Amino acid sequence: MPSADKWRPLPAGALGHSVNPETIRRNQHRPSLTPLKTAFKGARANRSNRLKHHLGFPRRYDEYQALDDETKAQVDQEMIVEENEVLEQERVAILVDWRP
Repeated sequence: MPSADKWRPLPAGALGHSVNPETIRRNQHRPSLTPLKTAFKGARANRSNRLKHHLGFPRRYDEYQALDDETKAQVDQEMIVEENEVLEQERVAILVDWRP
């Protein structure tokens, strides 16, 4: 038997879409993006996801926790620099694909 919550009416003005103002603004802006800008936006999102994963991964290990704060900052900075390099490579690849 379906849940009663599934059939609850949406808040006024939602019409099946998000009621979060930030999401609404972002979705209204998306259609105006060119395909090239959309590709760049996807590359930036991928970088953010990879960076979040890479920065969180070593924090689970005792060896990382045992490091002093200065060394941790250096390790984190190296990971950020590496991800920025990957993002730049992706940007170049996107531009190569889009050149006539």
